[in-house]
Amino acid sequence: MKLRVAKKEEHKFTESFVYEIFKNTSYSDGIVEKALVKEIREKQYYIPQLDLVVEEGGEIIGHLILSKLPISAKYEDEILMLSPVSVAIDKQQQGVGAYMIQEGIRLAIEMDYKGIILEGDYRYYRRFGFRTSTEFDIHASSKNPPPSKENLMVMVLCEKRIKNISGEVDYSIYNALAH
Repeated sequence: MKLRVAKKEEHKFTESFVYEIFKNTSYSDGIVEKALVKEIREKQYYIPQLDLVVEEGGEIIGHLILSKLPISAKYEDEILMLSPVSVAIDKQQQGVGAYMIQEGIRLAIEMDYKGIILEGDYRYYRRFGFRTSTEFDIHASSKNPPPSKENLMVMVLCEKRIKNISGEVDYSIYNALAH
């Protein structure tokens, strides 16, 4: 497996890849995730160096994107959002997703970000060090609450520097996530 930055000419492919992965899940039809990737790339929150793919044998088998996420319309340059994480169906449960997440975390630390926020399965993401966001006084907006408070999670990348960050996560900065 080789992790690298997604090339601009691969953007359409990775958007379709994300759609294909999510379209048959029990919780999505893939349209939201595909639209989110496209929209992230069009906004000021996009960080090209954190738009990542994993290749195996010259074929893309995974995609992950980390982007800036304001908390209560502040901290835009300090906190990242991890979403979505996509692994080819025939490569799932083989460590591809874990490898991408761990490498994404490593790169975020190198780039001096304070924390990462995601909305996902807490049983899966806890093994990487993510904790329920309310432990850090970071809450979901009433405009777009997660299925449960445990699903909104934070990973602290710098304990001292995240102490002063608190507030509300409002995904409505992305039309794809407005519900």
